[in-house]
Amino acid sequence: MSYCKNQKIIPVLVLLVPIFISQLAAAYANANGNAVFHDKYMKGCDLFKGSWVYDDSVPTYNSTVCPFLDQGFDCQRNGRPDHDYLKYRWQPEGCNIPSFNGRDFLERHKGKKIMFVGDSLTNNMWQSFTCMLHSSVPAAKYTISHAGTSTPAVTFSFPDYGVSVISLTNRFLVDIVSAKEGRVLKLDSLTTGDQWKGMDYLIFNTYHWWFHTGSLQTWDYFQVGNKLYKDMDRLEALKIGLTTWAKWVDSNIDPRNTTVFFHGISALHFNAEDWKGNGTKGCQGETQPVLGSTYPSPGLPGKSIIEGVLNLMVNPPHFLDVTLLTQLRKDGHPSIYAGKGSGFLDCSHWCLAGVPDAWNQLLYASLMRMEGIDPDIAPAPDASQPSAPPPLPGVPSPSVVPGPPVSPVPPPHPSGGPSPSHGPQHPGSPSPAGWPIPPSGGLSPSSPGPEHPGSPSPAGWPTPPSAGHSPSSPAPEHNGSPSPSAGPGHPGEPGPSDRPGQPLAPSPGDWPGPSDAPSPSHKKSDGLGLRPLSFGSNLALVMLLLAVYLQFIQR
Repeated sequence: MSYCKNQKIIPVLVLLVPIFISQLAAAYANANGNAVFHDKYMKGCDLFKGSWVYDDSVPTYNSTVCPFLDQGFDCQRNGRPDHDYLKYRWQPEGCNIPSFNGRDFLERHKGKKIMFVGDSLTNNMWQSFTCMLHSSVPAAKYTISHAGTSTPAVTFSFPDYGVSVISLTNRFLVDIVSAKEGRVLKLDSLTTGDQWKGMDYLIFNTYHWWFHTGSLQTWDYFQVGNKLYKDMDRLEALKIGLTTWAKWVDSNIDPRNTTVFFHGISALHFNAEDWKGNGTKGCQGETQPVLGSTYPSPGLPGKSIIEGVLNLMVNPPHFLDVTLLTQLRKDGHPSIYAGKGSGFLDCSHWCLAGVPDAWNQLLYASLMRMEGIDPDIAPAPDASQPSAPPPLPGVPSPSVVPGPPVSPVPPPHPSGGPSPSHGPQHPGSPSPAGWPIPPSGGLSPSSPGPEHPGSPSPAGWPTPPSAGHSPSSPAPEHNGSPSPSAGPGHPGEPGPSDRPGQPLAPSPGDWPGPSDAPSPSHKKSDGLGLRPLSFGSNLALVMLLLAVYLQFIQR
């Protein structure tokens, strides 16, 4: 029988078929890595649901010796008298997360480029990240370089590790141009994305600048297609702009080479009624967080917009959902200690050390999980490294593995109980379907808008509105640059600049690092430990299997 004559082929088929199936599974998992990872990760522990607990082991660095910290973030240097706000650590429900280990990060990501793209809150996160890295290896050489004008970039590099951490200012993630009509925010145009290519990690953010008005508004018109709009529903503008960004990322960023994160909405605390039902000074005088894991004010309407756009992406980014953990930290803002005098109130940005350190700790934990390291199991210390030097005055030694969850310690003077909220922080209300209704061209934000312009396109993306001004419409008078004297009711700027200050001399000393960290080339794999092959390799496997099969049936 031909079957018996070709029994030698059977082991070959038995070997090749599982490999081929495994490679297909690996390729699929890699192409859909973000979505698969997010689902698996959240089933284990929701890192973004939890509470702030008092912990004497934080912070792990002293802001006064951070050589590139913007003065507006350095609340202690600006005279803030209290210190309890420095002593709170984010504790997720149901799991522990590792303390940030900068040396471990640098060792495992040698030769990598990390870019933070967004507004001044993104710069807030970048400065926290670089401070945390520098404090872990204070004797390591570093360089700081500035480039660009319309989209300024600041690059912090560790030459010994080949690691570059870049802050790129791009407040809307879409184009804003100067035209004869004035400053035009082009919601469906993105021409600056080439700066994002070639990165190993991208962390994006946009939100607060979309809602600026008056002297803080940095555009005169919105543009969609060939139509200009003097104004439109800001949530609708955000959705259209973010959709443009999402399409660009799907088309230009290969998830096999670049890991993309989107940093969620950071809460504002200009309205004290949100948490205590009275008061007009916003975050001024607040020294303790909201205890527990719930915030009395309803969720921000923009959150559903952002999540909706991200969920429509072919390769959705990893979502750093920091809204709740920032809502609970009414005490963490610079307030009147932003270095601009007691008449300036900043309830948008965050003191450093402070809340952004938790964002980066969550980013660190997410990367560990993606790279196959359980965040609950921190790397072992390197025995070849010298013992850690004494910490700087007032700075505790950074720990690698957190102990059991620390029970919340009520502060000496806890804030009063929360009260029901009196509305969202930003204008615009979602429609029953979850999307805001845009106004017709030229209407003010408070004017009633038309019906939503059409259902989503076949690709799943919403269509832009069709009404508006023509580009030949007369240009309005420019509102000018953000005014330092603007009142505290505006989110975001004016505040700390998008460029960090001049570096100071680094501090001596060093911290020991892990010895068992995987190589930077460590990637996600399938169950057999194989990396997904290229299309050509998979095609070759198919042809080989087909040839073997044809030979088998011919005999």
